[in-house]
Order: sequence, then C-alpha cells, then structure tokens
Amino acid sequence: MMVFDDTAKRKIRFQTRRGLLELDLVFGRFMEKEFERLNDQELAAFVEILEFQDQELLALINGHRQTEKTHLVSMLERIRQA
Repeated sequence: MMVFDDTAKRKIRFQTRRGLLELDLVFGRFMEKEFERLNDQELAAFVEILEFQDQELLALINGHRQTEKTHLVSMLERIRQA
C-alpha cells in the first residue's frame, strides 16, 4: 500500500482543480470537510477517482453513471455527501 506524505497530499490537492466548475465546487467542499481525515487506503481510492476524465467523473459523482470498480463506490459516496 502506498503511503501518502505531505508532498503527495499537495499533489492530490492540485489534481482536484478540474476543467468543470461543478467538479471544482464538489471537490472544494470535499477537500475542506474530508480530505485531512482520509487514511492511505482512502487516499489511494481518491487518487484513482481523480484519474477519470471530467465528464465521466461528473456523471459518477452525480450518480448518473455507475463504476465497475466497486472499491471506489464508498469514496464516491463520501464525495457526494460533502
């Protein structure tokens, strides 16, 4: 399992800046409320979520689309709830 140090966390913060305003708003709230509480396993799932293209990511977060990657479902739910 990957261990996320401060440098890795700064990189993740930068990756949450997206091309869609809707994603910026969602990730902004999530980062304020949840990011510092994530453990390394949760951070790994979050990084994997950030690898999706913006349109697909927005559909996943809005619940308009489901992912086959079941290990990401709980993190997507946390992002929605933030």
